[in-house]
Amino acid sequence: MKFEASPERIYSQSFAEVRRDADLSRHSQSHADVAVRIIHACGMVDIGPELEFTDDFAVVACEALLRRAPIHCDGQMTAA
Repeated sequence: MKFEASPERIYSQSFAEVRRDADLSRHSQSHADVAVRIIHACGMVDIGPELEFTDDFAVVACEALLRRAPIHCDGQMTAA
């Protein structure tokens, strides 16, 4: 059996699998893009329908990133 060795292909295939397997039907395109990232990070394709976003979430989040707002994360998980 041959395994994929290209990091770029593994990366793109993993996101394609999330899009294929997760139910993103209730999300707009911009919210679905964020949902895919969340699902990819936690590995739980079944949480798609449970994710909630405000209508202006994508705009507000992008503005926060542009002004270099802090990002909070679980340090222990990040270290692992």
